[in-house]
Amino acid sequence: MQNNYLLLVGKGRPVPTGLEPMLVDVFGIELERGAAYMLERMFEKARADGVELKALSGYRTKEYQKEIFDRSVRQRTEQGLSYEQAYEITSKNVAMPGESEHNTGLAVDIVTPQDFDVYEEFENTEQFRWLSANASDYGFILRYPKGKTDITGYVYEPWHYRYVGPYDARRIDNLDVTLEEYLGAV
Repeated sequence: MQNNYLLLVGKGRPVPTGLEPMLVDVFGIELERGAAYMLERMFEKARADGVELKALSGYRTKEYQKEIFDRSVRQRTEQGLSYEQAYEITSKNVAMPGESEHNTGLAVDIVTPQDFDVYEEFENTEQFRWLSANASDYGFILRYPKGKTDITGYVYEPWHYRYVGPYDARRIDNLDVTLEEYLGAV
């Protein structure tokens, strides 16, 4: 992968053909090597500040992303929703294969050490407070902020962080905008 950390991937914006991230293992997940390096630095600083972070999910193949999407639709239909309803709700919570930032190796889901899944109440943890104050210094942004679903296409995800590089992360944070707004894509 070239040094293009401002890549915009999401609903209707698929991963560019031929994108091959240079992945490395970090904390039991795979990330693009630049993002992995900065994630290590960020976790070290959090630990030094008395906050333990856990990387729950990083790079995903398109095939694995399809499994996650299909499983979510299936679970919702098993709860009594029609296929159309389940698909619509899932598409607001789970990216389609090939349209997931996880397919780029630049996205990471971060939770507390005790967590084994993601959840909105993560916003009430010391880990989220620490990330809110420090993630941009390490090049990470909260990718799907509260109240921005109409811009990003996805519901609020306090656990989903995206590597864009420290310079741009600080600017995005200071401007209080989404990646779409920052890139003028809306």
